[in-house]
Amino acid sequence: MATFTNKNKGSPKRWKGQVWFQGRIAAVKWFGSGKADEKAAIAWEVNMRKELEAAAAMGMVETPTPSASAAHPVTIIEWGTAYLEECQRRNTLATFKEKRDGFKRFIRYLERTKDLSPDDSVESFDRKQARRYLAWQNDQRGPNCSNKDRKVLTTAWKWGLSYLDNFPIDKPDPFLSCPRYAERRCPRYIPPEEDFWKVYEVAYEREKALLTCFLNLAARKGELLKLTWSDVDFERGTVVLTTRKTRTGTVKRDEMPMNMDVRQTMLWLWQNREGTSNHVFTCATEGFHGRPYKSAAHVMERLCKRAGVKPFGFHAIRHLAATILAQEGKSLFAIQHALRHEKQTTTDRYLHSLGAFSEVSDALDALARRGPARRLSFLDADQKMQSLITQQSSTKNSVVIRRKADSLNSTGTE
Repeated sequence: MATFTNKNKGSPKRWKGQVWFQGRIAAVKWFGSGKADEKAAIAWEVNMRKELEAAAAMGMVETPTPSASAAHPVTIIEWGTAYLEECQRRNTLATFKEKRDGFKRFIRYLERTKDLSPDDSVESFDRKQARRYLAWQNDQRGPNCSNKDRKVLTTAWKWGLSYLDNFPIDKPDPFLSCPRYAERRCPRYIPPEEDFWKVYEVAYEREKALLTCFLNLAARKGELLKLTWSDVDFERGTVVLTTRKTRTGTVKRDEMPMNMDVRQTMLWLWQNREGTSNHVFTCATEGFHGRPYKSAAHVMERLCKRAGVKPFGFHAIRHLAATILAQEGKSLFAIQHALRHEKQTTTDRYLHSLGAFSEVSDALDALARRGPARRLSFLDADQKMQSLITQQSSTKNSVVIRRKADSLNSTGTE
């Protein structure tokens, strides 16, 4: 990972390209201080890493012996680079970017501080400095972002303990010792079902097909946008949804049954295919007909604005589908498999966060109409309270009138 640092103390800062390979620094190259130099350093790291991997595959790179690397303590930048290289191999692109951005913020913070730099050893980083960094993130970006960076760095520390030579084994995780900040979480907006159908009415035909499948399959956005015709089986009446949203990032293929609406939609899309792409869903906007979606980032924003409803996204439709299933009294087991969650506890938390379980309403209803046989209803209590207030006000008014009359009489007598 390219860093902006100085080669020697007192010298101007420049971009440093550094490749960490097989537990040691394999190559280092210095560049200038401009934005173009940063891109050149990143490109050099990528190319050098590919060359080293190709040489290792051909047996041209020797694996370092433990004695060769024992004398070199692991630096912070080496730890981060090695961890991110492993994440790039194993995790999805979105997960890798999240971890990479978290480390970038951490490295840039160290470059600003005077007491520590990215080239210092991991062992020199302690709980006090970790607390300062997380507090700075909390002040700059908020508690949620600070807790996310804490999670990234804690996971990286655990990985370093397991896989990096010369990593300080006896040193406790400085980030884990810092408590999480209290987060301000806003409840996820779930559109009313009538708003969904308002959006459906103003959509193009191909967008209506997309919305129908989102609702009836409770699918994630990536699962539908990447769907190809080889994943649709009309004979068996199934659709295969592919995701990498698993603990290890492994590709998971779930075969889902097509209900009547999905089957009719798929037949219409097959009979009205556009373009040469094998994707089921293609763009419907002018100038992009027949092209597969890349992210469909502005589709829902445009449709919600046209329908005049509060904006919501594709993932909110998945939540809406889960809410409808729960309101219809479907079992937790059926909802779990409709949402394709690996654990039932995930579905349980998912539905309770939406307030969708009818059992909760039934349980709370059991608390009503309890107590002694004779009790005062809220309506009767309100009426009695109003009458009491009226009596008090009338009493006060009569007292005021009586006092005014007495004062007038006394004045007239005088």
